[in-house]
Amino acid sequence: MERLPEGKAIGEMQASLQWIFTHTSRFAGAVRITAQDGEGFLLVQKGEPLAAYFKHPLKSLAGPPALKYFGSQPILDFGLRKYGPEELQEALAVSRELQALLQPGCDSPAAGPSGEESGRSNGTGTPLPAGNAPPRQESGPLAAVLQQPGVTAVACFADGLCVSSAGAIDAEYTVVFAEELLRWAESLQSATPASGAFMQMTIFYRGGNVIIAPRGDEYLCIFTTPDVQFGQVRRMIRDLQEGA
Repeated sequence: MERLPEGKAIGEMQASLQWIFTHTSRFAGAVRITAQDGEGFLLVQKGEPLAAYFKHPLKSLAGPPALKYFGSQPILDFGLRKYGPEELQEALAVSRELQALLQPGCDSPAAGPSGEESGRSNGTGTPLPAGNAPPRQESGPLAAVLQQPGVTAVACFADGLCVSSAGAIDAEYTVVFAEELLRWAESLQSATPASGAFMQMTIFYRGGNVIIAPRGDEYLCIFTTPDVQFGQVRRMIRDLQEGA
């Protein structure tokens, strides 16, 4: 594990192996997994597993056996680490040494366009506002939201498009991520109709919080620091909804 490239931390969560594959269609990097007093990783590119490895105090699994083990666990604790083309090649080289590769020839993946990694993330983890993204200067309600203590960025989106935003944010990636979370929430609602209409979603991560809430025919996606006052955020969202 320590030999893998560090990559860019996207977020930490709990989910099944199948969920990981269905929600990494735009992601390339490592899924670092902890389970049963052991740790391991998956290398994933656009939803396809390239390598799998798991190390336990009593055993080590590499390749298909490791993938089968991960699939046998109902819930996995994992963190996403986004890789650029060079980092992915380095991780594949480490996997080859560990005999963890899952597909012949997968240690030579086609690299994306040279500009793909220049500050824009195409993964499906948490799109926390990028430090190298230029702040977008917006006036109006969203700019007022940004002035609230603990709020670092905010976007308003609908039908796959970012309508407006404020703060340093990758608008395109934020919309992709937020809409995938909404689809997940809708699937939960269909399974439990008695839960009522979607009101708000808060995702907690080590690096902060992501809050999604409806606003008329659009949705708000708000990024905050871990210590934000949620009561203030709820009032702020309610004001925006009433003014929609």
